[in-house]
Amino acid sequence: MSERPPQPHAEHFYERFPWNNRWILFCLALLMSCFDFLAGPIIFFPVLFVIPVTLMAWNCGLRTAMTLGVVLCIIRFLIQYAWGIPFPLHVAIINGCLRVAVLLLITFLVGKLSQQTQALRARVRTLEGILPTCSFCKDIRDESGNWHEIADYVTARTEARFSHGVCPKCEAKHYGDLLKQKPENARV
Repeated sequence: MSERPPQPHAEHFYERFPWNNRWILFCLALLMSCFDFLAGPIIFFPVLFVIPVTLMAWNCGLRTAMTLGVVLCIIRFLIQYAWGIPFPLHVAIINGCLRVAVLLLITFLVGKLSQQTQALRARVRTLEGILPTCSFCKDIRDESGNWHEIADYVTARTEARFSHGVCPKCEAKHYGDLLKQKPENARV
């Protein structure tokens, strides 16, 4: 009975609405393209493209963000062409490829960081908070109201494994009489 742990809640402002909505981020990217067009052909790398692409990589997935990054670089190349490329076409193509490569590298790194952060949050929150336990047998009640032994509950939700032994207090309580008796053939 392996249930998935609950998804962690957003902790930072850029993980909440409107910054986690792919359509709003797409509109933001188009707005950045309009600003890029108005800025003219002199700015070679549109730094503002990093904002919607990294937000998309963090919140909406790596593939979507990389697609948006490529589209934005193509738009930038077309904007540059519309303004009149101030240098030969092969130089403009090399600049465009460099823009795509840098933007995709940034996107990839942000996307991977997002995946690792979300996995770490899910792992940390797996056993966080108050766990309802039986005061007699120490079983734990899950979200559905079912009761489980503590070892089963923790093992199903984490990578922890249990081994059993006897602590000194329980050893004295349960086996005290046996421990007090000395073996007959023990040498002093």
